[in-house]
Amino acid sequence: MEFETKNIEGYRFISVNYNYESDKVLIDSIIFKAKDLSKKVNPYSSGGQFRSEEIRINKLLGGLLVEHAFLNLFDRLAVKYKVPFEILDSSFTQDGDLESMGFNQIDVDLLLNQSKLEIEVRSSFSYKTTFNRLLGFPLKNGKGAFSLIGWYSSKNKMKEIIKDLYVFGILYHKPSEMLEKAKTKCRINIVAIASKETLYDKGYDDNLKQPGAIFKIINPINSIDDVVSVLKALLNVEDK
Repeated sequence: MEFETKNIEGYRFISVNYNYESDKVLIDSIIFKAKDLSKKVNPYSSGGQFRSEEIRINKLLGGLLVEHAFLNLFDRLAVKYKVPFEILDSSFTQDGDLESMGFNQIDVDLLLNQSKLEIEVRSSFSYKTTFNRLLGFPLKNGKGAFSLIGWYSSKNKMKEIIKDLYVFGILYHKPSEMLEKAKTKCRINIVAIASKETLYDKGYDDNLKQPGAIFKIINPINSIDDVVSVLKALLNVEDK
């Protein structure tokens, strides 16, 4: 697993590279977790479409890889800057019946400097646009190609708990290629992080072309502080 800081027109984000040859035990455990979760999560998308088990596994695998990449990135930075840090809960430790919890998957709970942070980790696949457009370079009709998504409601999820922090990761390939990529080489891109306060301040409501759904989003992504700035602010480290 290798970490890289990328910079597009002054906006910095983090890429995390996995290699099955060296990360086999780790990747196999994440694939197993994705298959297990596929039997427990809500089979319907936020737009109300039924997702087959294969689709659920691929999307869950992508999401778990993004979550793992974020947790390891945060751990490395906390150790580097000697900031007290503990993972209280994550998708990797959650084994309860999701249906009984309203399919409210925990994602990540952290203890940072004795303060608890509830974090939602979002993921998406991109294969039809450039990274520049994804971030909002340039804008088209005032928007970038992707949005950071906060809390939402839909026909199948009437209310979502508002978290302290929202993390957005991109996998730059088709969802159907996820298992193949995981078993060779894959790259996770942590492209945006925003607090709930930032979403209240700079976000707006949009249905993202999904009837019956309302999402709190930020678009363009480059309208907020970049990933490196947000991480250093959370750790109370000067961004030099």
